[in-house]
Amino acid sequence: MRILVTGAGGILGRHVISHLARLSPDAEVIINKIDLTSLDAVRAQYTAASVDKIIHLAALVPVASVKADPARAYAVNVGGTINLLSALEGQKAAFVFCSSSHIYAPSAEPICEEAEKTPASLYGRTKWQAESVAADICDATGRAFLATRLFSIHDPAQTGSFLRPSVERRLANEDLTQPFELPGADSIRDFLPAEKAAEYVVRLALSSATGPVNVASGNGTTIRDFVQGLSPHPLEIRATGSADTLVANISRLRQILGDLNV
Repeated sequence: MRILVTGAGGILGRHVISHLARLSPDAEVIINKIDLTSLDAVRAQYTAASVDKIIHLAALVPVASVKADPARAYAVNVGGTINLLSALEGQKAAFVFCSSSHIYAPSAEPICEEAEKTPASLYGRTKWQAESVAADICDATGRAFLATRLFSIHDPAQTGSFLRPSVERRLANEDLTQPFELPGADSIRDFLPAEKAAEYVVRLALSSATGPVNVASGNGTTIRDFVQGLSPHPLEIRATGSADTLVANISRLRQILGDLNV
């Protein structure tokens, strides 16, 4: 089996590569090194390629980067997806698209895959558009399509504007004896280590599953408690801003994979 992976250099991608080596040791893993926003480059690289599965992780994700350059966010997240499918249009390789919980509206109840899609963020809008376009193209061309919708993943190696590294920078530099103001501290999120999320993505990719699947723990944790768990000292956390809830219903994930060891 030949598996093409895009976005292999990212936090999730590195874990995906590791899990592929463990769970499918005989597979030939091809790591994309082409700029997916260039249709000519993508076609030159992949039109004649022969692959059995594509795990498409590549995306512009950091909030600051997406807000700073919306055109590039759409070019990468939507355009790159279209270019990849266009280059591989003569093949029937299964397409695994890494989507996001940002496509959903907040909900007091665990969110199932059929829930309302009203992304509030620019990033969420790019991911929902990319997922929808990919699903349509795959359906029209007879290609198996799987959308893994990741919730709040985190990792010690994350950098930039993600929640965990942002908080860890503050914990390292601020006077923790003073009140710790935290936007959305009482919001509830479904946190999952990136390593475990990558394992689920790989197990799903190696299965025969199709359609959308939430990839999460199924457990809600307040941002307040998540941040306190990162601190070696007790914090006097003061919430600012509004609060909402985004927790996954993972019934379908359990149905497909069985034991999750969450």
